Amino acid sequence: QDEETQHSLECIQANQIFPRKQLIREDENLQVPFIELHGESTEYVGRAEDAIIALSNYRLHIKFKESVVNVPLQLIESVECRDIFQLHLTCKDCKVIRCQFSTFEQCQDWLKRLNNAIRPPSKIEDLFSFAYHAWCMEVYASEKEQHGDLCRPGEHVTSRFKNEVERMGFDMNNAWRISNINEKYKLCGSYPQEIIVPAWITDKELESVASFRSWKRIPAVVYRHQSNGAVISRCGQPEVSWWGWRNADDEHLVQSVAKACASDSRSNSNKLMNGNCSRDFSNGGDLSDVEFDSSISNASGAESLAIQPQKLLILDARSYAAAVANRAKGGGCECPEYYPNCEVVFMGMANIHSIRKSFQSLRLLCTQMPDPGNWLSALESTKWLQHLSVLLKSALLVVHAVDRDQRPVLVHCSDGWDRTPQIVALAKLLLDPYYRTTEGFQVLVETEWLDFGHKFADRCGHGENSDDLNERCPVFLQWLDCVHQLQRQFPCSFEFNEAFLVKLVQHTYSCLFGTFLCNNAKERGEKHTQERTCSVWSLLRAANKAFKNLLYSSQSESVLYPVCHVRNLMLWSAVYLPCSSPSTPADDTCAPYPVPGSSPEDQPLGRLPKTRSFDNLTTACDSSVPTTNRRSSDPSLNEKWQEHRRSLELSSLGNPGDDPFDGDSLSKQGRAPVGAELSVAAGVAEGQMENILQEATKDDVGLEEHLRGSLETVGKGDEIALDKKRAEN
Repeated sequence: QDEETQHSLECIQANQIFPRKQLIREDENLQVPFIELHGESTEYVGRAEDAIIALSNYRLHIKFKESVVNVPLQLIESVECRDIFQLHLTCKDCKVIRCQFSTFEQCQDWLKRLNNAIRPPSKIEDLFSFAYHAWCMEVYASEKEQHGDLCRPGEHVTSRFKNEVERMGFDMNNAWRISNINEKYKLCGSYPQEIIVPAWITDKELESVASFRSWKRIPAVVYRHQSNGAVISRCGQPEVSWWGWRNADDEHLVQSVAKACASDSRSNSNKLMNGNCSRDFSNGGDLSDVEFDSSISNASGAESLAIQPQKLLILDARSYAAAVANRAKGGGCECPEYYPNCEVVFMGMANIHSIRKSFQSLRLLCTQMPDPGNWLSALESTKWLQHLSVLLKSALLVVHAVDRDQRPVLVHCSDGWDRTPQIVALAKLLLDPYYRTTEGFQVLVETEWLDFGHKFADRCGHGENSDDLNERCPVFLQWLDCVHQLQRQFPCSFEFNEAFLVKLVQHTYSCLFGTFLCNNAKERGEKHTQERTCSVWSLLRAANKAFKNLLYSSQSESVLYPVCHVRNLMLWSAVYLPCSSPSTPADDTCAPYPVPGSSPEDQPLGRLPKTRSFDNLTTACDSSVPTTNRRSSDPSLNEKWQEHRRSLELSSLGNPGDDPFDGDSLSKQGRAPVGAELSVAAGVAEGQMENILQEATKDDVGLEEHLRGSLETVGKGDEIALDKKRAEN
């Protein structure tokens, strides 16, 4: 009752809690050059060289003669003065903004203002999402309008745990149970309050296991294969340390996951058993490219029916060397001798420090004047695509174990909140078509990233006093990049389009919404963010046609098997590559955040169209507002495309047994034109597919000829791969 009263008071007195600040104009004739959001107040308006610059409590707005830069303050990572008169702003999503001033004094004034504005908040209420929500509620209350749905996620999100347990078909009578040991987060502050464990494991045993796992992050089941009953679990590393500690309850719990899995599968799938076709890498070696390819290509559903019980796969995201080194810090990895009927594989994924360094190199490359002759070599040297490749391989290994080998999998890294959610969420996306719908994707993000405690506040740098740069890392952005790679390879398998992902990248950092605030669900509960901020899913909802994929087919493949080699991956140009430098604008498409009122018809075909942004949230969420579709305005295209979809997707994947990527492959691909998207895929690649869609917008009569011509480009090697895939199926 008290909380409801306090919440109502905040709604009524928003102007007292979040008062507007007095506007300071450098020139009395200057006006605020944008429409302010609810709760937004502009503090400074001035003149830069050939531009008007404005700073509010939410954004930096620079209006050039021919373009606009419109960037949320929390998306800005750093501001520095270069060449005396130029401000250089580095953004967390890889963008760089440059603004030239006429005098040194003016440049320094804006440098101080911006550095004060982008400083991490001393208290969470200083973030704009709280003021925005409070003013929205006050406006709606004064107008007696009911717009609560604009701020709230759907029922599929709020009731996700119960719905997911029912949807995945867990046998709650014999195999599994829901434990409330973490009620009110009394066991683990970074875990959800309800977790799924084997039915015969007691809460007392779970307490013992928690004392042995990093940050008390015990093995918890998060996914069940609906056909064979195999499950995916996640946890933190075991605290073995140099002393070689063991925990009998932990060993019993891990083995019980496999036993419960077998019991569940017997009751649902007539005693499906697991095979022994997977390679054994438990001797401490990392999984190399050659071993990965052979283990995948040798897998067969027919071979997986054997007499022996299921063998649980423990997938450690780290390298073996890193796992052993963690013993010095009190961590470590499972010793196969102590975990019978288990197999340990080390994937060799880089830690957050290496990923941060790689991303900084990528950002530097994407903002420099490109050298067409060396661009691909420079891209290779950033190792960004290599990191994506390893992540995709790790997820695909989980998919093969669960789907083809019918084996349970336990995933962990060091703490279990960075690389672990990357692998688990990506594997679930590949395994289950539900997560490839708009609503299912929201549930996936809420469950694997938010409920299980990915440290968004520390990794994004918008937490209270989060000044430690060593804690920052684009972990979630890296995962979204992998989702984008899957969209490229399977264009008909996702209900949402690329614009959906681009907008999600922006609002991961913008702090307009409260979805990604704090480090875990416990903190969000203590700060009442769900009641005091808007949800990003109110914008990225299924009814918003701007984020619909017109090629989506609900009848597409139930399980996706992507190609993971670096040569098949592409740079995400819509996020990382600017159209042109903001300091020398050609048009407003170079702005990372579009301006309200801009004409969508002016968009070039080859670029991502402007989508409605935070500038006009109500309009953006209104499904009745006409929207534009990416690269195609032909409503019949989706129907025509379905006739050729399966063969096109299979052709684009190439041969799963291709040689693994070698270090010089990217540089051997030839030269890339300035600003061009990089495509090194085999078969019917993304570039060919885009050409088909672009030509279809000009003349849909020739669509069949284009598709037929693309199919004819599939080489003999791809035909052999297709025949092989059909034989396996």
